[in-house]
Amino acid sequence: MSPRERTGERSDATPETEVESTFLDGIEFLTGRDPNLGSFLLVVGIVTCVFIALFQFTLPPPVSHLLTAGVVFVTVLSAVFGSVLDGLGFFERETTTTTDEPADRQSAARPWVPAERPSAPLPPVINFDAELRAYADMYDGDLPVEFGPFISDYLRLKTNTDNRATIASDLRADLNPIGTLFEAGSEGDELYEEISDRLFRYISSKGTHLTLNRVTFSDKDGTEADVTALRNQLANVELDITNEGEPAEAAAIVTLYDEDDAAILSRTCEAGLVRPGATKVISAEIFVPSDAERAGATVGVSGPGRAVAGA
Repeated sequence: MSPRERTGERSDATPETEVESTFLDGIEFLTGRDPNLGSFLLVVGIVTCVFIALFQFTLPPPVSHLLTAGVVFVTVLSAVFGSVLDGLGFFERETTTTTDEPADRQSAARPWVPAERPSAPLPPVINFDAELRAYADMYDGDLPVEFGPFISDYLRLKTNTDNRATIASDLRADLNPIGTLFEAGSEGDELYEEISDRLFRYISSKGTHLTLNRVTFSDKDGTEADVTALRNQLANVELDITNEGEPAEAAAIVTLYDEDDAAILSRTCEAGLVRPGATKVISAEIFVPSDAERAGATVGVSGPGRAVAGA
């Protein structure tokens, strides 16, 4: 179905900006541009192996041992340095790419992309770039005025990380005029419903955005089996945890039940930090009692909090 006739002009709004840290930019001479944690650790490992081999094969002990110990010490410091940078998000920063198209044309075609600096990474659940591109295609790149407030607050959402829940609530209100442009069941209406549902999930206080994708049990040989086949054994349980929201310390709780559906044993499996859009695989050992009939699992934020997904 075609969109209804658009009216008015797009309102101009300037997104809020925040001060960019200069520390992470100042260490690019060490890591290069567009750094990656894996490549950083790989380079550290290669350099370590080269120097250890050089010292061990060319110098006599104890000089070679002392120098090797020094190399290992520097390697450990480098790994800690890399972990700190990863915790600060240095290896996940988005960078801009240059094209031959003038900047003003790019901005006009994609008004939801900040022009002055790279976007702050958005969790998948509130990343609506694909939906906005689809809307732009419907209108040949010239979105109607009803999209103005939504795009303005979406830019705020991208460039601010401290108050995203509040901005997401504003974004949800901005979506209402867009919904009036499309007839029920049309492509535009389906995109509207998708954005609305995801915003509601994000701003809802009833849970987080952690999900359990897989829970499997296996015996000591690694063969997958049902809990009833693992009774009176020490079994291994493996879980996949996916995070569609903001970074979160996650933990899964595995519970075994008897034939009366009463919980007889549970085990908490800490997953640590799960970043936006990432899936973390964790495993743990659990003893399966003789009266175990089935297993269940829930996942939630580590520490005080409520489990929000189960399997």
